[in-house]
Amino acid sequence: MNHGVHFMAAIAFVWNERRQNKAPTRTKVIPAASEEQLLLVELVRSISVMRAETVIQTVKDVLKQPPAIAKDKKHLSLEVCMLQFFYLGNKEEVLNEFIMKNPSLENKKDQRDLQDVTHKIVDAIGAIAGSSLEQTTWLRRNLEVKPSPKIMVDGTNLESDVEDMLSPAMETSNITPSVYSVHALTLLSEVLAHLLDMVFYSDEKERVIPLLVNIMHYVVPYLRNHSAHNAPSYRACVQLLSSLSGYQYTRRAWKKEAFDLFMDPSFFQMDASCVNHWRAIMDNLMTHDKTTFRDLMTRVAVAQSSSLNLFANRDVELEQRAMLLKRLAFAIFSSEIDQYQKYLPDIQGKQWKTIFSIFQTVEFLLFLKKYFP
Repeated sequence: MNHGVHFMAAIAFVWNERRQNKAPTRTKVIPAASEEQLLLVELVRSISVMRAETVIQTVKDVLKQPPAIAKDKKHLSLEVCMLQFFYLGNKEEVLNEFIMKNPSLENKKDQRDLQDVTHKIVDAIGAIAGSSLEQTTWLRRNLEVKPSPKIMVDGTNLESDVEDMLSPAMETSNITPSVYSVHALTLLSEVLAHLLDMVFYSDEKERVIPLLVNIMHYVVPYLRNHSAHNAPSYRACVQLLSSLSGYQYTRRAWKKEAFDLFMDPSFFQMDASCVNHWRAIMDNLMTHDKTTFRDLMTRVAVAQSSSLNLFANRDVELEQRAMLLKRLAFAIFSSEIDQYQKYLPDIQGKQWKTIFSIFQTVEFLLFLKKYFP
């Protein structure tokens, strides 16, 4: 097809112009297409020379070497618009062709090739997801979230976030946000758990663990950061962890990290939309084995039974007891009704010990004197 690259670049420009202006109701990496965008897809499909293989090759050419006119459009992300058009316009056709040619993938080699491709794609997306992280020191491999960019990434709409990144305000900025990291995390949260469960058969689930360990290496630093600018990444990561926790075979990849995050002093500093995801995580964490809840109970018991150190800060120790009791309450809140009924006498005993400890503080005595003379 003559001038195919320029034609597809023009399609990407029109696609961007005909997008929906209203904000999406929930975070999606691939937003719903507008009626005009769907009409554009049908128009391109009706062109006889634009067969699937031609479209794929032309899209590759556009992404590899965009036309000069696309570089003049500073507020147009050609790559994003081109890939969205290709995905929404060809997903049914490509999927149908794949299923027709590979109905069951009975061939072990084909299945292994599919798993290897999936592994590479997930690793690549994981690398993008981790692009907003940096090493704490050059001697350690620990990661942390980079300082806040001058332009906040909203995380709900990819095109608007890219436009913000390409705006004049960012041209003079020394901090370039990795705008795609939030959307890579969101994509993983939406598809990763189900994708791995479909691609890896029941006797191959062990192959998933190293892949998930690598993904968790990028996810945990976002979940440790409770700052406002990290909120979109935090929401995507907690949704990802929630979806993974629903599959028992993934447990070894996230159990320790999830429990450590749960015990973090800043655990409850989260957006309200994250609470239900954490409830699902804690339910799966505590329910699927007999040791995790007992470990939590043991920590509470040790804190209650330990005598106050003469040289320690009394307020700090009381705060530690209250923190553990609060986490115990959240674990019970996340469980089924009466799931921990057999632990009730022990739980009540620990609760009263904490209350009696507070009774001994001067502040509580002043409180009683003021409001209950």
